[in-house]
Amino acid sequence: MTNWAIVPVKNLDYSKSRLSDVLSVDARRELICSLLTRTLSLLNESEFIEKTIVISNDKSVLQLADKQGVFTVQEDSPSDLNSALHQATLVTMTYGAKGLLVLPADLPLLTREDVEKIIATEYSDRLVRIVPDQHGVGTNALFIRPPGMLRYKFGKDSLSNHKEEAKRVGAELYVYRLSNVEFDVDEPDDFRRLNNVAVNTQQQEVQRHG
Repeated sequence: MTNWAIVPVKNLDYSKSRLSDVLSVDARRELICSLLTRTLSLLNESEFIEKTIVISNDKSVLQLADKQGVFTVQEDSPSDLNSALHQATLVTMTYGAKGLLVLPADLPLLTREDVEKIIATEYSDRLVRIVPDQHGVGTNALFIRPPGMLRYKFGKDSLSNHKEEAKRVGAELYVYRLSNVEFDVDEPDDFRRLNNVAVNTQQQEVQRHG
């Protein structure tokens, strides 16, 4: 089964603006690059993803992705996520992708096992799987089979809008609750939680090897 992944990334100068109270512009850029590198490494290691595309209008993002060995696409519509995803989806279809996973770059707790849980189950010919965000209104992961089957509806209330799209096209729909996938870093409280997770992990490592 030929599954591809798409990771869209905003221009780093404007990314994560809601973290401006706790992080400088340079620190936000560094955070996104670190999270993107981690996400791409996980996708590269997954046996369920054949190829990954990063789409962005930020040259530094595309250069970073290229060094990770993934496909890169220069975004035509930098202000429209859904148009950018449609653009990248057409590329995957050109290469014969049968399934498509859309993931953001900012999922710091994502694991390979999470990717496998979303993808590695029985397939139907028309399938949509969604993992919501931590608030239960957004979409943090979207798996589509076949690619191009539904219109992307990222933005306000994207979970309910994607569910409606799945029904419209007659796809088999699943909504999974996966805590690692639901957690993203958008708000200052998210960043503080991420720091707490990092501190706890370091303490556990010290205790394990102490």
